[in-house]
Amino acid sequence: MRAIITTGGRCGKLILNNFNLDGGRPQAYAHPPMNAKHWMAGAWAAVAVAAAAVSAGAPAAGPAENHQAGDARVVDLGGGGRMELVWIPAGEFMMSSPHSEEGRQVAEGQRHRVTFPQGFWMGKYEVTQAQWAQVMGSNPSNIKGAQLPVEQVNWDDCQEFVKRLNLKLETGNLKASLPTEAQWEYACRAGTTNRFYTGGTDADLARAGWFADNSGKTTHAVGRKEANAWGLCDMHGNVWEWCQDWYGPYSREVAPDPAGPETGSDRVVRGGSWGDKADVCRSAYRFSYPPGYRVITIGLRVVLRPR
Repeated sequence: MRAIITTGGRCGKLILNNFNLDGGRPQAYAHPPMNAKHWMAGAWAAVAVAAAAVSAGAPAAGPAENHQAGDARVVDLGGGGRMELVWIPAGEFMMSSPHSEEGRQVAEGQRHRVTFPQGFWMGKYEVTQAQWAQVMGSNPSNIKGAQLPVEQVNWDDCQEFVKRLNLKLETGNLKASLPTEAQWEYACRAGTTNRFYTGGTDADLARAGWFADNSGKTTHAVGRKEANAWGLCDMHGNVWEWCQDWYGPYSREVAPDPAGPETGSDRVVRGGSWGDKADVCRSAYRFSYPPGYRVITIGLRVVLRPR
């Protein structure tokens, strides 16, 4: 069983988690036990119990919801490449924007309650060119830089990326995908209700992301702006992010963890880009493109969910 090094919350404490096969909460030991012999016996017993549970189809650790918002997980991409994800807790929020919000668009529809019975992992940053190249073996980006977000990728390219990423995952019961539109907005807001997770003004946006007023007409290395309360960076601006959903009006039915329309012609993109004005980078703003569309302002980030 492979040890996975994660950071606990936003305080940066390192946690070693040796048999966390189902996304359960890692165990952190601040001090060694008094009796090393007894501790070793207990550790081997724990491994035996975990192995027996896995062979019986039961989880080896506690429920994934035992994680705290912002806990981090690092996925080994091979060849020295790594991808950091943060824990998005179970909960609910009001999706879309109030009618009074500056910059609101008709396509944002009515505000509606969305629930998430289970938490999930989400990429702390947009997928970088180095990460894309490590998984795919090439870099299609127009603006080159290892730590710049990958761009010039269409929705179909992203499906191939997550397919190959899943082959690299060693966590067994977790599967990578693009986020749904609801997951994206829930994670972006991280409990906030303003235009941006940093506040309601354009100046607040400048703290959180790269957009037309401050980007210099180019992408920027991921993670250089202020993170939200759950540790996510660059949710506003830099590059648009493909979502899993077909684009269409929001459903009037209340459903947990909604997946969007069953069919459509365009796929959802969220977050705005370095070339967009502030209104387009709002938490609630939604747009779409055909799944085969490539442009220098669209990239992606991924989520991990139970298979």
